[in-house]
Amino acid sequence: MVPMLLVFWAGFMFVGVFSDRPETFSRPRGWQWAWVGLWLMTAGEAAFGDDRPWVERAWKGVVALLLALAVAVAAVRRHRWKARQAEADG
Repeated sequence: MVPMLLVFWAGFMFVGVFSDRPETFSRPRGWQWAWVGLWLMTAGEAAFGDDRPWVERAWKGVVALLLALAVAVAAVRRHRWKARQAEADG
């Protein structure tokens, strides 16, 4: 049950990136680095968790992939938004 909730949560985060304003994206600060650590743990266990069942490795891989894609899309949208702002300012 919990793995499915985490997969749905990661999917919701990925879809939410497209509806958020680009200017709200920022780098992790303070306690937010814990999310980076959590992503690294799930990606590492999905890739190198030899003693883990394939189902666990699969859902951790899906969560890590969705979160990485969400951050990448948000960063690209932020970069394009900043470029448009700089162009508009002249």
